[in-house]
Amino acid sequence: MDEVARKTIAENCKNTPLGFLRIRTNLGLLQFSDMETEAYLRKIIALTRLDDIEKKGKNYYFKCLEKNAVLTINSHSLTIITAKKMVTK
Repeated sequence: MDEVARKTIAENCKNTPLGFLRIRTNLGLLQFSDMETEAYLRKIIALTRLDDIEKKGKNYYFKCLEKNAVLTINSHSLTIITAKKMVTK
């Protein structure tokens, strides 16, 4: 992953209203609108260090330590499949 690819993903990622609802629930952001949720997810993508972005099969995994979140993004459609809080040990 390089900076250009990360920027492309951040600019083009998407989801449905139901998907945003699921993401808000998982991240504890119930007060956010769909637009605020989308902006927050773009910020997570931008803040994730390049070393913490992994591609496995057809998905990218963005592990953002600063926001304590993991995003799963389909590498072909750039749909955010899920977002969840990181489990710390």
